[in-house]
Amino acid sequence: MNKFLSFFILLFFLISFANPQSLAEVAKKEKERRKKIKKKVPIITNKTLGKIKKREGYGYIISSNTGNSAHISRRGATEGKEIDSPFNKNNYESWGKKYRELVHKIKVAEDLFKQRKKELDALIFRFKITNNPNEKFALPKKISEKEKEVAKANENLKKLKKELEDFKENARRAGVPPGYLR
Repeated sequence: MNKFLSFFILLFFLISFANPQSLAEVAKKEKERRKKIKKKVPIITNKTLGKIKKREGYGYIISSNTGNSAHISRRGATEGKEIDSPFNKNNYESWGKKYRELVHKIKVAEDLFKQRKKELDALIFRFKITNNPNEKFALPKKISEKEKEVAKANENLKKLKKELEDFKENARRAGVPPGYLR
């Protein structure tokens, strides 16, 4: 164990001293890299914001402070219309409302699945303990129907869970803070 540890430490030090790069070298390489860039990137400030030309695939953000809250909207350069902002609090609340509706639907589907499963288990148990030939004859059909209902409820539950996962991913991509999805 000690040999392995000492070998690892020695190897680490040898690798770290093999090709050191000074800060001056890094700065020189960065200057060269910047000189090679032909296209100048505009620096956006409050003064230059109105002078920027709209180009395809280029968007900008307009912000204005009103009291304690800031309203920020995104405008697409190609569309020319305002897009719903992920910074709009009402938008967050609508995401939260949709999330809670989906969670409620999942709970209802889980309850339905559990209920169907209990009914199926009761039918199977009744089939095993009954001595009545008429019941022995009728129960397999009921069990088969109940198995289909359980499978359908399970499929619906999986579909809703997948929908919830997709919804969470879409909310994340839209910039909704996780706290609103509770």
